[in-house]
Amino acid sequence: MKLMKLRMALALLLVLIFPFSALGDTLVDLPIDFTGGMVPLEKYEPGKMTYDDPSIHVERTYGDNTKYDCTFYRVDIKIADASQLRTESAAGGANGFKTRQKVPVAVMSRRTNAVVCMNGDYYGDHAGSLVLRQGVMFREVTETLRDLLLIDEDGDLHVILAGNRDTEETLGKKQPATPVTHEQLTEINGKKILQGFEFGPCIILNGKIVEAHPKSVVHPPKSQSWNRAQRICLCQIGPLEYRIVACADFGLSVQDFAKMVLEMGGVQTAYMFDGGLSAQIIFLNAKVNQTQDKSPRPVSDCIYFASAYQK
Repeated sequence: MKLMKLRMALALLLVLIFPFSALGDTLVDLPIDFTGGMVPLEKYEPGKMTYDDPSIHVERTYGDNTKYDCTFYRVDIKIADASQLRTESAAGGANGFKTRQKVPVAVMSRRTNAVVCMNGDYYGDHAGSLVLRQGVMFREVTETLRDLLLIDEDGDLHVILAGNRDTEETLGKKQPATPVTHEQLTEINGKKILQGFEFGPCIILNGKIVEAHPKSVVHPPKSQSWNRAQRICLCQIGPLEYRIVACADFGLSVQDFAKMVLEMGGVQTAYMFDGGLSAQIIFLNAKVNQTQDKSPRPVSDCIYFASAYQK
């Protein structure tokens, strides 16, 4: 009897000191590789707007913005650890980013157990672009006229603006006069870069709208960037806090999209990814943004937020 009481007292002490492990629940350290996250605790059902577990909080909303005459879709995400912001290729696995395979974003979402997932930079259709994913440099590009998005090991977003590098005419083709260095692509402020994208443009930096640079090749002023189109961006609000925003129907110009995103409040950095039918937001494996009732375009890659909670 004394031994049984001692065991019971010890078990109670373990519960008080280590509540998660004692009950069989724990937060898992997700490896920086190409495995997925923990299986979410809940499944999607129509009208579901939030998801919560001890490692991630997701809240989504949508509506009509009458000022800009468009329908918008917004998802706010808070994670416990930077490893929960992850990337995946259409082919999957460690060698997936060496291929140009394409699938809808929902396929990659299911494979990785993503809580929230969005399309990436469509690296498969941009042969000369930077491809740095999950800490692995698959394709290094130091001469580019596009804005670069880099995400460090703490989950913070950094942007190298194309407009900050002077351009020169070489053999009739614009090239950056000051290429990006290998060091700039792999480390910032002593922190390792885990993800690197080349698409853009960056539309908000340090809480302010980034004006189109006159030498920009991708989105110069008075170009197609002024046309209305479906847009999507990834934003950082604070440490380990992010937002995905997309517009649908006839969409917005890059300039008006930037204004709408900024007016939502709290955004420090916002970087655009491939729009049109590529713009896809997946929540618990269900597509939750509309693209004129058309089928989603198969794409090369995705960005996703995973649960690190194991019940």
